[in-house]
Formats: sequence, C-alpha cells, structure tokens
Amino acid sequence: MPMDDCVGVETIYPGVALVTLDRPLKRNALSIALLKQLVDAIDRLAADGQTRVAILRGAGAVFSAGLDLTEAANMSLVRESADCVAAALYTLRHSTIISIAAVHGGAYAGGAGLMAACDLAIGTTDVKIGFPEAQRGLLPALICDALRAKVRAGDLAELFLVGNAIDAKRAQQIGLLQRVTPPQSLLEEALTMAKGILAGGPQTIQMTKSLLRRTYTDGEDSQTVNRSVSADAIAEHVCARRSVEATEGLLAFREKRLPQWNVRD
Repeated sequence: MPMDDCVGVETIYPGVALVTLDRPLKRNALSIALLKQLVDAIDRLAADGQTRVAILRGAGAVFSAGLDLTEAANMSLVRESADCVAAALYTLRHSTIISIAAVHGGAYAGGAGLMAACDLAIGTTDVKIGFPEAQRGLLPALICDALRAKVRAGDLAELFLVGNAIDAKRAQQIGLLQRVTPPQSLLEEALTMAKGILAGGPQTIQMTKSLLRRTYTDGEDSQTVNRSVSADAIAEHVCARRSVEATEGLLAFREKRLPQWNVRD
C-alpha cells in the first residue's frame, strides 16, 4: 500500500515490510521529502507491534543515485537537507526494526550511505556502488559512521578519495554487501534473510542489534543528539555544501562536464 509520494510501504510476509524509495524518474534521489517520509515509515513500522524486519529497495532502474542535487544547489535548503540525511541514517541504524537493503542497478553517495546504514545488504550481480562526493566538491561526513562499522580504513579511503564505482564482487569483499544474487532473485533472497531473522526471539534480536552497534562503533552513542549524527559531522557536511568547490562540482555534473578546480600553488 503506497504511503505517500516518495516512499511506499507494504507487508509482504507476516512481520516483514517492504519499504520502497519511489522516485524512479529522479533515480530515487534523496530529497528532503523522501528522507522525512523514510524516517516516518521506519518509525511507524517500529511502533506497530507487528513488523520486525524492513526490506529497503528502490523503484525503477537503481536503488538510489544519492542526494537530490537540485536541492543540494539551493543554499537555503542546505541545513534542512543535512539534518534529514542525518536523521534517516540514524533511524535505520538505531531503530528496533532490522533493516535489509535490497540493492539493484546502482547505489551512489548518500544512496550508498542508506544501504550501509541498514543492518544487512544484498546486491544484484550487476549493481554498481560508488561515493563520488569529492568529484562534486562535497564531503561524505554524514555517512562515515555507517561505513566505518563495515569497511576497513584503507578500503574506505579508496572509496572516498578515488571515487570510482565498484562492482558487487568488490562490494562483498570489503563488507558493503553480505550477499550477491541475480537480479531476478533479489527480493526472494532478501525475504529468505528476513525469515531467518524472524526465527530469533524478538527481544533477543533487538538486543543483538544494539550489541553489534556498540561493538563496532567507538563512543558513537555519546555523540548522537536528537536522532542525528555528531554536530561536527553535520557542520562539516554543511560547510562543504556551501563551498566554492561544491558550487562548481554540482554545476559541472549538471552540465555533464569535468569540474574546473582552482588548484592553489
């Protein structure tokens, strides 16, 4: 049953909800509206007393192309957009709902951040995953916490500094994907994983998620405020979004050309 314009929610198995990012014509770009609706969807599922697992997928050709670049170029929306990205990442990681990202086509930048914020991720054999923020003059500050719990420092440096998209095999090698499956089997594989989670005790599964988060994040909980990530991360993200390089990087991307960086001597 569609929830609203940007996010759809339906029960596909007792205890399992399918949450769909539903902006296919915009490649499921992460607009403020979509992010708010995603947070609301996860909160509603956590409160309904029935749902234990949410499978997150994208409608259309890709999982998500990342931040809505039209909004990213609007300086009046920078802080609200950053807060919404932070809230969505935090909600997926801290909700009592166990989240499984079912990723097809492509997951880029903030879209790949949403994937990493899910507890588990399954990708299709043809999926591409990339973090091209530096090529847009942006900073991946908000998604670092989600990624550092899954990816080694060297691999994370390659993802962020080089910025080239990687394939499913490489993504599984470095821990971004737990399973890889043919495109036609993606939802079936995600549901099989969800049923495995349902076999565990509800309270025990929730406690295990909390245990894993504490194990792989050093002091994160002490830095989170109001369902967000650290204030420093948001400040860094906003600063980069308002920079000269971000203006040039986003304009170059829209004009389909290489950015002209001002390299200082």
